[in-house]
Amino acid sequence: MSQNEFAPWNDSAAKPLIQFQNVTKQFGDFTAVDDLSIDIYEQEFFALLGPSGCGKTTMMRMLAGFEKPTGGTILLDGKDISPIPPNKRSVNMMFQSYALFPHLTVYDNIAFGLKRSDMPRDQIDDRVNKMLKLVQIEKFANRKPEQISGGQRQRVALARALAKAPKLLLLDEPLSALDKKLRQDTQFELMDIQEKTGTTFVIVTHDQEEAMTVASRVAVMNFGKLIQVDTPTQIYEAPNSAYVADFIGDVNIIEGNATKDGDKVSIAWAEGQPEIVGTPSQPVGEGRVSFIIRPEKITISSDKPTDRRNAVQGKVLDIAYLGNLSTYHVEMPNGIVIKAQAANQRRRDSLPFTWEDPVWLSWSDTAGVVLEG
Repeated sequence: MSQNEFAPWNDSAAKPLIQFQNVTKQFGDFTAVDDLSIDIYEQEFFALLGPSGCGKTTMMRMLAGFEKPTGGTILLDGKDISPIPPNKRSVNMMFQSYALFPHLTVYDNIAFGLKRSDMPRDQIDDRVNKMLKLVQIEKFANRKPEQISGGQRQRVALARALAKAPKLLLLDEPLSALDKKLRQDTQFELMDIQEKTGTTFVIVTHDQEEAMTVASRVAVMNFGKLIQVDTPTQIYEAPNSAYVADFIGDVNIIEGNATKDGDKVSIAWAEGQPEIVGTPSQPVGEGRVSFIIRPEKITISSDKPTDRRNAVQGKVLDIAYLGNLSTYHVEMPNGIVIKAQAANQRRRDSLPFTWEDPVWLSWSDTAGVVLEG
C-alpha cells in the first residue's frame, strides 16, 4: 500500500488505534503537554516533531506507561491505558541508547522478552529467527553487542522491540547515533519494516528531514501544543503558520500589508518595491500578513522577466554551494535578504552568478503561502 492511498484520518468511519483526549502533563509548575487531543491510526508511521522541550518525548513516555497524565485520557484500541503498567501494555519502546544487554548475544537480546512471556519455548526460536531475517542480521546472531557496528546494534534493538508483535512501537530518536549516510539508508529500511509488519510506529525526532521521509503524518509541536498535524506534503507546501514554515526546511518569510485584488492579494512589503501578488488558499482579511515562499520556488535571472508580476531586483550577497544546487542570498535595496535556489548544471567555477552581481528574483502568483498576522 502506498502512502498516497493510505489515509484513514480522512475516513470518518475509521477507528483510531491511539486517542489522546484533552491530555495534560505537568511537572510542578511546568506544563509539558497542554490539553492535547489527537488520533493516530493503525499501521500509521506517525512522527512527533519539534524542538527540545516541546513535549514530544513526554507524549511518548505517557504512551509507554513511564508517565501518567495529569489530566485527560489516553486510549489504546478504545481502552484507557492509564491504569495498565508498562510491561502489560501492547506497546514496545525502542530507546535512543538501544539499551542492549552487553553480556547477551544478539540472538539472546532478541529472545529476552519472549522468554519472559508465555510464548512456548519451541516458538521462540522461530520468532527470533524471523526477526533476525526481517532486520537482515542473521549472520550476527552469536555476536555480542560490542562486536557489531552502531547500525547493526540499532537493528538488534528494533528486532527486540518487534519480537513480541506489539500493536504500537515507540521510537525515541532511534537514528540519532548513526552517521548521516547510514541514517538516510536506515530511514528507508524502517519504512520497509513498518510496512511488512503492519505495526503502528510513532517516532519522536527533532530531525525535520527524518520526519518528512518516514512519516505518513507529522505532528509539529511547540510548548506542549500541536501546531499542525498533516501529511509531509501539506506540512511543507501548506504550512498553517510561520512557525511551521520556518521549522520545516528553508523558507523566506516576508511581512507586509495586504489589500484584496480579486481572488488574490497585493502585499505592500517595502517602500519603493513593487507589491507582491499572492494567492491565499484560505480567505484572509486586509491588513498584516506573512508571505511565505520556499527558495526553490524563486527563479533567479540576470534580466527582468516579462511574464511574471512578482519580480524584484537585488544583488548577490552570499552563495551557499551545495553540490547539486546553490542557494543565493540576494539583498534588496531596503536590506531585506531573500534566498533563491538554482540547480547547478555546470561546474562550480562557472556558476551563472557571483557575489555583488545584480540579479532579478521572480515567482508565480501561486508560488507562496499567504497567512494572516
